[in-house]
Amino acid sequence: MRIIERCEHKYQIDSPKLYQVRNQILTCRMELDNYSRNGPYYVRSLYFDSDDYHSLYENLGGCWGRIKLRIRSYCEEPSDRISVELKTKRGNHSIKYSTFISYSCYETFIKTRHFPKNNNPVLIEFERLVHLRNFQPKVLIEYNREGLRSQSGSNLRITFDTNIRSAPASELFPKRQTFRTHYTKGAILEIKCMGRQPRWLSQCVQQHGLKWIANSKYVQSISLRPDVLKRSAAQLMMPVQTPKDQRQIQDSRYGTTANI
Repeated sequence: MRIIERCEHKYQIDSPKLYQVRNQILTCRMELDNYSRNGPYYVRSLYFDSDDYHSLYENLGGCWGRIKLRIRSYCEEPSDRISVELKTKRGNHSIKYSTFISYSCYETFIKTRHFPKNNNPVLIEFERLVHLRNFQPKVLIEYNREGLRSQSGSNLRITFDTNIRSAPASELFPKRQTFRTHYTKGAILEIKCMGRQPRWLSQCVQQHGLKWIANSKYVQSISLRPDVLKRSAAQLMMPVQTPKDQRQIQDSRYGTTANI
């Protein structure tokens, strides 16, 4: 089991500024991480939610201790390096619990909603939450990521995500899928660290006027689906509007805790 605890700040960055910001950061004792030495690497994630979008509305409402479930691969084809992840957030502070499984283990879970017998706390809690909340695979999100790390050995990590795309899906490796692209003319910059950001990094964000983004990739990928728009309108007692006019939902019905 791996546990990663940190604060996360996300910014939308336009294409003209992308390489300016990247190159400026690289001059400040940052370097490409081991996964990015040969260029950006591939990330694909299958997100789970209930039919009434429990996880989505927790996220939109900014619920304290909300939990996100996903299964992730770093290959476009089936492989034996699949990551099962639970991520809980309190404001900008997040804790991610994850473990790697084989493809056969993943297949068993998708077919039966149970992992093979094990004593792994991540798999046990993931399976428990899937059944407790009646979660199902809902959306597939993939993108290309370039990661930067501090040369000084601090826990600061910066990533640039490009070519972000999503599609409704019930499995991690569908045979045919039509993806919708997000942020076609830019990227998402994520700053991940514990404690305060370095002063030079805050100045870089201000200098380039980067736009802070509140919502996750999952929210951006699923919030415009027709069934979600109808449910949002019903809860707000207002007519369905265009995506441009859609209002965020404030929903604090759910309280969650992780048992890991």
